[in-house]
Amino acid sequence: MSTNVKLTPEIAFLIDFNLHWVPAALGLNVPPAAAAAMCHITEAQFLAYVGQVKTEVNRIAETLLVEPELAQAVERWPIRAGGKVMAVGDSITIYRYGYVWLLEAILAQRRPNDGIQVINVAQSGYTSTHILENTFTQFLTHQPDWVFIMVGVNDCKKFGGPAAKTLVSLAEYKANLTGIVEGFLKYTSARPVLLTPAPVVESIVNTNPDFAAVRMTWDNADVQACADTVRDLAGQHNLPLVDLVNAFSLNPDPSLYLADGLHPSLAGQQLILTKVLQATSKL
Repeated sequence: MSTNVKLTPEIAFLIDFNLHWVPAALGLNVPPAAAAAMCHITEAQFLAYVGQVKTEVNRIAETLLVEPELAQAVERWPIRAGGKVMAVGDSITIYRYGYVWLLEAILAQRRPNDGIQVINVAQSGYTSTHILENTFTQFLTHQPDWVFIMVGVNDCKKFGGPAAKTLVSLAEYKANLTGIVEGFLKYTSARPVLLTPAPVVESIVNTNPDFAAVRMTWDNADVQACADTVRDLAGQHNLPLVDLVNAFSLNPDPSLYLADGLHPSLAGQQLILTKVLQATSKL
């Protein structure tokens, strides 16, 4: 397999954020041949690129484990051998260089005999409404031990300009997130971990030509309102909270984001992973 697969940035983006999974809303498997066809590349190119990314994620995990505090946090993390870790969310969670895949690689390297399963069921573009439905139609059947829940950035999208309504209202967001959390609490033995949505870099995301072409904008005031809802829900149910608004700030450093100002970069994802382990390893 080639160790340096050359694809256009546009195609790499589609694969990195698993956009070929979006049609799989019913939980159906998308084979590599179909995924490649959606990206207008060959199956060999698709598999080579995916393999290249996985190798890079494993390499990054090795470098992260050199840090004693992170390595100790992974060892202390209270999950049984053979346990299941589920992550639900949107493109920030499904990103192939994201915190979930880094966690999977770190667990495999630091706790290889524990057989811990990481199940990433996030999907690009999803709102809390999508995730509420999938929680009951798909996710609960996995019976995870831990479930990381991060959603809200897509809920905050506005179409038609800054004065437009958010795609999902704050009241709907609160009801959806409550339904998701209480579904896991009632029908599984999972310990939910709530992550607030991450803020965007407004000066970049709101001038991005792709977003501008469809008149799509974000306002971090909406992200903050969703974060307040997450904080309240975590407090209500005494759940671990990962406050990404505080971690990134409402005026985030662009170096922690990809060029679109929306998705945290590898550096940003490492920050998320650190905050997740800090919030869960001492429980």
